[in-house]
Amino acid sequence: MTATATTSMVDLWILDETGERVEFEQLWHDKPVLIFFMRNIGCGICRQTLLKLRDHAADFAKAGWQVAVLMMGNAELVSRFRSMYKIPFPIYIDQSLQVYDYFDIGEGSWFEVLSPQVLIRQARLLVGGMELLNGSGSMRRLGGTVAINRTGEVVYHHVANPIYRYPEWSSVLQALPKAG
Repeated sequence: MTATATTSMVDLWILDETGERVEFEQLWHDKPVLIFFMRNIGCGICRQTLLKLRDHAADFAKAGWQVAVLMMGNAELVSRFRSMYKIPFPIYIDQSLQVYDYFDIGEGSWFEVLSPQVLIRQARLLVGGMELLNGSGSMRRLGGTVAINRTGEVVYHHVANPIYRYPEWSSVLQALPKAG
């Protein structure tokens, strides 16, 4: 996907962790941004993917990219989630799902989110110690990743469908243009 984000995203907004409204385009105002679209915090696969991103935070920063997380829910849920997983980057809330929809990070079928392959992966995570959490928002909502440079151009776009199909963060970093 290649689009100029500043021309058609100026009307999009999200909430910060305190519940205050933020214009979406502010995310890449100072620095290019990699945005991780969290599927549902009840999804262990998605949490594991976010934790791997957390572990690569310094690599993205060194390359000149800031990282932000976008999720469904509310400020209280985000605060608990941040504390629980020690997320080092900003977490924003898209209650209306307008930003998810803008980037075609829509809903999958029930089979896509509850297939045997998904359930086996979720079960392995639970057995391995991943906590069981109640999520907020649709269980069918997909996750993904979008990178936007300082001019508002979308330079990377990935929708995780099936929900366990996320690229390795090192390969995402290699695919991004040099920030500057």
